[in-house]
Amino acid sequence: MLPAAGCSVVCPATGYASIITVNVQGDATRVDEVQLCSEQGCSQRLPDYGPPVPIKSVTPGVPNTPSPFIPATPPGAFLGTRTDTNVWAFSISQAGLPEHVTVRALAADGSVLAEQHNDLVWTRVGGSEQCGGPVTTLPITLRIP
Repeated sequence: MLPAAGCSVVCPATGYASIITVNVQGDATRVDEVQLCSEQGCSQRLPDYGPPVPIKSVTPGVPNTPSPFIPATPPGAFLGTRTDTNVWAFSISQAGLPEHVTVRALAADGSVLAEQHNDLVWTRVGGSEQCGGPVTTLPITLRIP
């Protein structure tokens, strides 16, 4: 028997980085780092390569959504970087998309300035239903008192 044409889908072998954006409101000058934690662990900060560079939105109608081309992350690990004075972006592999996260703003001495828990709803922003693709969630707003 010959296989019927069009009955299978061939997907590219691509690993997608999914993005969580955190917008800090309040006195962001006191914030040295924003940390994102889930059951898989807490974020690691990417090294600073100079002043923050604004990033282009990839989600129509959602400002400050980073490009899905932040460096790939191991399953379950978050990598975070400051992308603007009050905006942090976190990359996570598709293999470890959390449903809940805790976000913390930390001062330079490590003290917690603010902390909150968030539920996440993921939406695919590219690729296809059969093969998957990059996903995003609405930005998180963290208020600094």
